Amino acid sequence: MLQELMDYGLSEKEANIYLISLKTGEATANRIAELANYPRSTTYDILERLKHLGLISTIIVDNKTHFIASSPKTLLVLLNEKKESISNLVPKLNKIYNQVGEKPQTEVFQGKKALIKIFDEILNNAKELLVMGSQGNALEKIDYHPKKFRLKRIENKVQIKQILEDSKEARNVPVDKFTKVKFLKSFDRSKEATFIFDDYVYHIILQYEISAIKIKSKDHSEAMRIMFKELWQKSIS
Repeated sequence: MLQELMDYGLSEKEANIYLISLKTGEATANRIAELANYPRSTTYDILERLKHLGLISTIIVDNKTHFIASSPKTLLVLLNEKKESISNLVPKLNKIYNQVGEKPQTEVFQGKKALIKIFDEILNNAKELLVMGSQGNALEKIDYHPKKFRLKRIENKVQIKQILEDSKEARNVPVDKFTKVKFLKSFDRSKEATFIFDDYVYHIILQYEISAIKIKSKDHSEAMRIMFKELWQKSIS
């Protein structure tokens, strides 16, 4: 019985005091402390907590406080009240569930070999891909032929939208049923290429030693999608 009461939510000492009170029927704190072999102050504190839970009541006899255990049926009533209270609380908890959001996960990569591995990772996982940056700078710095990337992307049936600088290199990007390209003049000064898909954003820095920042964040990805949409509307075909 002790374990069942603990499963209900009482501590071991609370369950023990409640069982002793049930057996005695009516007793002072001193008597209950004696039977439980607990200090009187500890016993009194526990009795007060049980009283607050509705499992103990008190009466005054000859100017002394006596403690009486409530009927075991009270446990059922309290349990049902607890279930009802939790049921009413769940909708409120759902409203605040995950409002803070998941903590962003960030990885940093350096070097051309790491970057080629990133391209493979993107193509193996993306279904729809948003890209913006300078085609010319990418060709110069990365030295990774876009044809290889394009062929694997088409093989994997990855849809892509690209916003590139308005240059000869960018204008030579092939357009097909998987590819849409628009151009933004100011991107010729861009030293970064950005890849967006699902909850991932890859920022590839095209200067000095090639480096990339991979961010997994629903909020960041959504913010970058909003930016991409605005730039797409301002870009030219």
